[in-house]
Amino acid sequence: MNKVKNCKGILIAFLAVSCMTFAQNAGTNVKATFTVDKTEFDYGNIPENGGLANHTFTITNTGSAPLVIKQVVASCGCTTPDWTKDPIAPNKTGEIKVAYNPAGRAGAFSANVAVYCENADPVQLTIKGNVGKANANEAPKLPVFSPEEALHDFGTIGENDGYAEHIFKFKNTGDAPLTVNRILTSCGCTKPEWTETPLEPGQEGIIIITFNPKGRLGNFNKSATVYTNEDNGYKRHKLTITGTVVEKPSDPFATYIDTVGGVGIEAKDLIYKNFNPEKTNRKAMYIKNYNAETVYFSWENVPEYVSVNAPDSLKAEWPGEISVIIDGTKTTEKRGRTKDSFKWNIKNRDGKLLGSGNITATVNYIDDFKQLSPLQGVNAPHLEIKNNQLAFENVKTGFLGLGGTANKEFILTNTGKSDLILHSVSSDDGRVHLPELSGKTVKAGESLNVRVTVKAKELLDSNIEDDIYVVCNDPKGPVRMIKVTAIKNK
Repeated sequence: MNKVKNCKGILIAFLAVSCMTFAQNAGTNVKATFTVDKTEFDYGNIPENGGLANHTFTITNTGSAPLVIKQVVASCGCTTPDWTKDPIAPNKTGEIKVAYNPAGRAGAFSANVAVYCENADPVQLTIKGNVGKANANEAPKLPVFSPEEALHDFGTIGENDGYAEHIFKFKNTGDAPLTVNRILTSCGCTKPEWTETPLEPGQEGIIIITFNPKGRLGNFNKSATVYTNEDNGYKRHKLTITGTVVEKPSDPFATYIDTVGGVGIEAKDLIYKNFNPEKTNRKAMYIKNYNAETVYFSWENVPEYVSVNAPDSLKAEWPGEISVIIDGTKTTEKRGRTKDSFKWNIKNRDGKLLGSGNITATVNYIDDFKQLSPLQGVNAPHLEIKNNQLAFENVKTGFLGLGGTANKEFILTNTGKSDLILHSVSSDDGRVHLPELSGKTVKAGESLNVRVTVKAKELLDSNIEDDIYVVCNDPKGPVRMIKVTAIKNK
């Protein structure tokens, strides 16, 4: 009897605990809720040989707990789904990407995709459309992902100056619509954004890679794998970002002679005094951003033999460096003193132009004398200059302050045994007026008198103190200088 009573007591206690547990679970097991921007998408007419047709559904967590998409199942092998794998926070959105393969499926189609979320009722999504049959004699049309670059070097960036971002541009060089399905990065510190709409042949898109330097001092090398609809959705492309994270670059001791769009610049004309035609020749200058915001740089009209190494952007109050590299092996046809000019644009984050200016590279391009034989060296031309210092003192103005010029001459004599060719005779100061002598030949034993003119009205702001450069084919002295000074009469 006591045993029966004890069993009844245990049973009553068990039922009581079970009921309490059930009641607690019933109170906390609240169904997850979410919405989808649309449950049906119509592709319209798509070509049979146009590659994967893609669409992205947006799912929003309308509940109070994180939403987990457990699985997305397609009703047909022709449809490939992909979805946000991380939990979706309340009021945040995720994605369900659906790719339909029209190859061999001409005609109308309709496919379903079932979405299963944790602790929620499943939802069915539908895609439909019409596949146009491909011409049997026509080569299949294919998209082609063609990026402008696959690697970007950020250079030196500061750990505490926020995210660094770079825009990779790409183009569909194929003959069918191109879609970037997804992009996976090698590190959580790197986030991608991209043009998600299909690109018709010839259209361009962008991929923005953002890097967080916080807590990552030192060199970095991160990659982003781009998945496109090429090769039936299995084509991958790799983009890479590199650089060095520092606390902040040191500010070099430099004199900034001018500003362009609020950016201080150490020099606007880079002069290559010792140019080597067999190597790359580099000149650099410092810059500093005096704006209160990050600025972005771009370049125009850069010759093919010139490379400009400069940061894409510069943070507020940050110094930087621009180096201009001229490849001497690509300038074998150039002769004489030449100024190459290219345009520098400075914009803010919104694309507003803050300023622009020209940077010039001045080079004395000379002959490759290493090709001369010993006999050619003996019979080479030789230049001698008489009056290699021209001093214009007290240049007087004319009547009522008009006119007023002064002239002086220097003499070029060829004391060699073959023709002396003048590649150029010029001055960097436009107020020193010279005749056009490029390509002029001076025979062996002959001389050439060159008149130099200075105008008084052009001396209003400052005197002249410059050089005239003579570039010729004399192997012993291909570049000569003549000093010019001019002072206006007070």
